[in-house]
Amino acid sequence: DTHYLIDIYQHLKYDLAQHKVANVKQVFDKSREVCLIRYVPDPFKPSGYKSLMNNRRTKSNLNETQEQVLKELYDWRDQVARQYDESLIFVCENSKLLRLALACPTTLTALQGLMQPMP
Repeated sequence: DTHYLIDIYQHLKYDLAQHKVANVKQVFDKSREVCLIRYVPDPFKPSGYKSLMNNRRTKSNLNETQEQVLKELYDWRDQVARQYDESLIFVCENSKLLRLALACPTTLTALQGLMQPMP
């Protein structure tokens, strides 16, 4: 619904013109500064999955297979997040990565049961 943007712009410009403290030029200058800030994504840390193991509430240790599953899921989540320009948590929450690594489901039904509620 972008056809509303021109109307919103005109109303904001009018409101700014009526405002005593800030004028339109100051707001445009500040907006330009904000727009020039470049977003730089965090670099991928291959060993970042280890921080998930250390930060979880349950104290049971992962065996080698579970740790390898967690590492692969961690790598997969990063690739998908970057591919679709989404946040890591949007792709899969940390708690769900750990739940999957602990259970290592082998069927689709088991996987779906671990991911409830599903998006």
